[in-house]
Amino acid sequence: MAFSTASIAVVGLLVALCFYLASVMSIKVDAREPPVIYPRIPFFGHIVGMLTEGPLYHRKLGDRYKYPIFTLPMLNGRSYVVTEPTLAVAVQRASSTLDFDELVVEMTPRLVGLGMETKALLADKTAKEEGRTRMVTKAHSIVTPPLAAHQISVISEKQLAHFSGFANGIKDGQEAGLYKLVTTEVVAASMYSFYGPQNPFAVDPDLINKYWDWDDGSIGYAMQFFPKITARKAYYAMEACVKGWIEYTKDGRHSQAQPFLRDRMKMHYDEGISLEEHARLEMGISLGFNSNASVTSFWVINNVFSDAKLLQEIREEIYANAFEAPGTIYYSRIKDACPLLNSVWRETMRIIAPMVSARIVLEDILLADTYLLRKGNIVQIAGTVMHSDTDIWGPDASSFNARRFFHSTNGTKSGAGGSKAGTVHPAAYRSFGGGTSLCPGRHFAQMEITSLAAVMTLGFDMLPEQGRGWNPPKDEKRFPLVVMKPTRDVKVSLRRRKGWEDVEWDLRW
Repeated sequence: MAFSTASIAVVGLLVALCFYLASVMSIKVDAREPPVIYPRIPFFGHIVGMLTEGPLYHRKLGDRYKYPIFTLPMLNGRSYVVTEPTLAVAVQRASSTLDFDELVVEMTPRLVGLGMETKALLADKTAKEEGRTRMVTKAHSIVTPPLAAHQISVISEKQLAHFSGFANGIKDGQEAGLYKLVTTEVVAASMYSFYGPQNPFAVDPDLINKYWDWDDGSIGYAMQFFPKITARKAYYAMEACVKGWIEYTKDGRHSQAQPFLRDRMKMHYDEGISLEEHARLEMGISLGFNSNASVTSFWVINNVFSDAKLLQEIREEIYANAFEAPGTIYYSRIKDACPLLNSVWRETMRIIAPMVSARIVLEDILLADTYLLRKGNIVQIAGTVMHSDTDIWGPDASSFNARRFFHSTNGTKSGAGGSKAGTVHPAAYRSFGGGTSLCPGRHFAQMEITSLAAVMTLGFDMLPEQGRGWNPPKDEKRFPLVVMKPTRDVKVSLRRRKGWEDVEWDLRW
């Protein structure tokens, strides 16, 4: 095909313009900054990679380049990605310059659809110069202390009582989708424990389905690009849940909530947050209470029941150390005397929770006296890279190893030899974040996940649907706001174990 001189000139002009824009808009990198990995597609390449490959994208780059920290140019800025535990510690220690709260302020309004006025109240741009404490800092001081390990027994008793009723209500021979069954119960139990028997999800149980519709579409919803159209299902699910929270508060049912949640509501009103905006913020904290624990509970139960030998060992461990006839299981004994079940829980989190601990760089900083991080950019601690690193975990890093955390809560490198040899660096385990962003609900999560797994393990046999079995594929290519979900449910038939048919289960602290 022949091309005219004019056509060639136009194409040449466009190519020249692209090169010009690339040279003008490309980031100017200081030699002290972490090594730069340039995308194949200028400006957008890394963004496209993360959107299409999810957490696997960071892992792919980490495996290919083996840098302890690297720079990803995106548009006219950059993101710094940390893949090495000692540098993760350096990031966590620099919390005054590498700030987590600023990300919360930026992300929360998008995640729950807050209005402009509430966004401004959250941002509170002049707080520091005027000597005021921002709302996000006040919220941390209200929420974190009651969730400490030594404070959660009263809330835990409510959760455990709900689980007892759930287990006793399972009919012999009942068939169900295990993912649906478990995640529905954990949300129902958590909302009961934190917000009382007349919480919105108890008054209208369909809101649990709506909650998961929003959760499943939360990333698209958070883009806030015409969500009514582009994230329609999540949008209408959010609106239904918000309506439920408004009615809950208007009717005075908030008096049933845990004291710290009542204090949080008062703080919102004192700061000028409206009733509807408070309802949206309740959805934000509900995400922390519900999503990770629900999905992790499913995966822990799947991992135990999919391995007959492990299932028998877990049953023997619980029976010997945490069970008291005729049907009482004590969580305090699970925590202190059931190392295998706790190891399964932590290892499950390592596999399904490729968390990225992110912070905004408030001022230029020389990290570990070596790497320059420039103001206004984001630094990410890539859990997905560290959790799959064979140098950290051993040759089976990509596989589930039920005993990886048996001897140490930090984990043990496989093949190191000896029960305590090869203990993993504590910052390499990223499932709960670290430093100032360490998840305040991790102790409560351990209680609910291991306790539910214990009663299901000791009390029931499960047969999966013929031909499909256990271990559904993980949704690895979706960048998760929470832990990775399965791409399909696992249909099971539940039967009470022989000899245990008439046991009334009673889970206690």
